[in-house]
Amino acid sequence: MNNVQLDGDLSLSYNQLMSLDDVTVDTLPEKKGMIMKHTEYLIRSTNYNSSSQRRYTDFEVFYDLLVMRYPYRMVPRLPPKKIGMTDHFINERRKALARFLSIISRHPVLRKDPIVQFFFTVEVHDFHIHLKDKIEEQLNVVSGDVNGMKTELANMLQSVTVLRDLSERWVNRTKAAAYDLQMYSNELSVLAGEGQTVSAWSSHKGDAWSKLREGMRGLSAQFSNLSERVGRQRIEEDAGILENIALLLDILQGVKDLVDRREKGVNKEHQQAFSRVQQLKKQKGSIAASGQGTGAGIQEKIEQQESLINNIGLRNNFSVLCLHWEMKQLYTYLSHFGVIWNCFVKTQLSAHNDLCSLWQGTGKFTSLMTSAQSSAPISYQSAQPSAPAPSYGGPSFYDM
Repeated sequence: MNNVQLDGDLSLSYNQLMSLDDVTVDTLPEKKGMIMKHTEYLIRSTNYNSSSQRRYTDFEVFYDLLVMRYPYRMVPRLPPKKIGMTDHFINERRKALARFLSIISRHPVLRKDPIVQFFFTVEVHDFHIHLKDKIEEQLNVVSGDVNGMKTELANMLQSVTVLRDLSERWVNRTKAAAYDLQMYSNELSVLAGEGQTVSAWSSHKGDAWSKLREGMRGLSAQFSNLSERVGRQRIEEDAGILENIALLLDILQGVKDLVDRREKGVNKEHQQAFSRVQQLKKQKGSIAASGQGTGAGIQEKIEQQESLINNIGLRNNFSVLCLHWEMKQLYTYLSHFGVIWNCFVKTQLSAHNDLCSLWQGTGKFTSLMTSAQSSAPISYQSAQPSAPAPSYGGPSFYDM
């Protein structure tokens, strides 16, 4: 069931299409069945090099399965059922069944389906029962995979969401680092005072400050280069890591939404239809118990609802297959993790190697700044008088 083909060469010429298979259907002369006699048909196929016997019920099951599996492919109609068949009717049905199988076996997509091959090649008694059992068995396997995947899907969705958040913070930190490095560059440039002069008095007539300014100018250029390299690292991280994780998260969320839609759609419809049947049966029982009639109208509604339940069941089976296909596609996309972490490691190695060289390039400027020596400072000690001050021999204040 999980090998359903969704593609095929749909551009074949008429002659190529006709050459894909040659199917014949013949009526077996002896009718089968202990009580209810039924006609069996001998089917031959050149493509499968097979010969098998089928009854009309086998065709019905085969048709229902094809419609379920390929709701958007062209599946031809079966000839109608009839009670009290004449030889003419049986012959017309035989020709219609031959046309039906010819169209199926020449369809570029349907002919590749394992169920079609199973129909043409397997020879067993009560084939339709075996066909149903085969589908039921495969559906159970697929359903088990789907049920197990729902839990795994929730876990993966949670983990990839955390990885996405971590990656966003990582990229934002890289972006902030690039901005901060550029701010370092700007402020060092301001301190270096490009185009400004410093008085000899303020610099104590030494060369220390001029060396510091020269070192800061060099550091400013290096920090600008560092900022530019970290900025490119941020772009690489955003495109190679964050975007790819976001892609996986979108796919995981899309499958999760599909699971939710299926459970809220087909399952809910099935429960509502089943509940409606139970209500109608209770109404019919009440009418029969009261002797007010046979409840023929209600019985018709019951049959309609049961037909609806059967159709919903087919849609449910197909929805399980679709979900299984989408989960297989999801697992294919999970290989993207290799791309993500390979990009992550390569980006960090490349960036850190370049940054290491740039940081090492700052050494000559920091060495220049740490080697700057100040000139001897000007002495501010009080000057000692070389000779005593002359005495005043004039009249005193108090003598006035």
